[in-house]
Order: sequence, then structure tokens, then C-alpha cells
Amino acid sequence: MTSNKLNNDEKQEELTKYRELVLATLDYYIDNKEMHIKTVDFDSAQHYQSLKIQTEEHYQKGRLTRLKQWFRDLTEMQVETVDLKFNLYLKEKTKFDIDIFKSYFQRVDKIIQKGKITTDNQFYDINIMVDQLCQTEPIDNSKIQILNKLLGEYEQRKSRQSKKPTA
Repeated sequence: MTSNKLNNDEKQEELTKYRELVLATLDYYIDNKEMHIKTVDFDSAQHYQSLKIQTEEHYQKGRLTRLKQWFRDLTEMQVETVDLKFNLYLKEKTKFDIDIFKSYFQRVDKIIQKGKITTDNQFYDINIMVDQLCQTEPIDNSKIQILNKLLGEYEQRKSRQSKKPTA
């Protein structure tokens, strides 16, 4: 009988990996001056420093799920903007062979295989992919057509739902 649960050694490895990835991501934000926000009420550098402290706490308490979610949330902007430098930075800083775009591309491929967008998040992912494909040479017109068709069908379903009379 195989179990999906990680044994203690595997969990510790995953905890260490995600702690390092989250910390490296936070360092990337701290070091990237264009991403700094400083107002009377908020300083992004201080915020990222406090997140680093919380990351260590989550690591110490064995909160692997929380670290994985933080990593996904923190890297969302780089995935959306296809910041390839960031992926290289992570590999160099952590020495982990990681591809933050892999799960994004897998999500898009699943939607294409299913032939239907069913959630706003999927709609958002497909929209990003269309934007990216339109800016990448050579332009993959057939894939763009497929994705635009899925987007249009989803928008039509959403607009029909919003027009239904409420009881």
C-alpha cells in the first residue's frame, strides 16, 4: 500500500525547499527597486522583511502547505509577466531545479484538452496566455485562435447567466 503522505525526511526536505524558495522570492522583491512601494501607511521592504520572519516561523512549525501557498502567491506576478529572469534567479539562488511556469502551462494545457473554461481563474490564465502568445515570435496563430474561441464561449456563458431573471 502506497501513501501520498510524505515521510518525515521527505517533509523536512520539502519544508527546507519551500522556505528557501519563499525567502529567495522575498529577497528578489526587496532587491528590485522598481517594485518598491512606500507610502505613509506602507513600506514594501518592511513588509517583505516581516514576511521573511513569518516564513521562518512557518518553517519551524512544519507548515508545508502554507509555505507552498505563499510561494505560489508570491510568484504569481512573475508567472503572469513571464519574468524569465526571476526563474533563473531562483535556480541560481536556491540551487533547486525549479520551473515556476510549469504548473501554469499545465493548467492551460488542461483547459485546452477539456475544451472549456469553467472558472474566472481559468479565464484569467487563458487571457494571459493569449497576451503572451501575441508577443512571442513566431506567433502561434492556431493556438491563439483556439484560446480566443474558449475565451469567447466562456464570456457568452457568463453573459447569458447574468441576464437570467432572478426569482
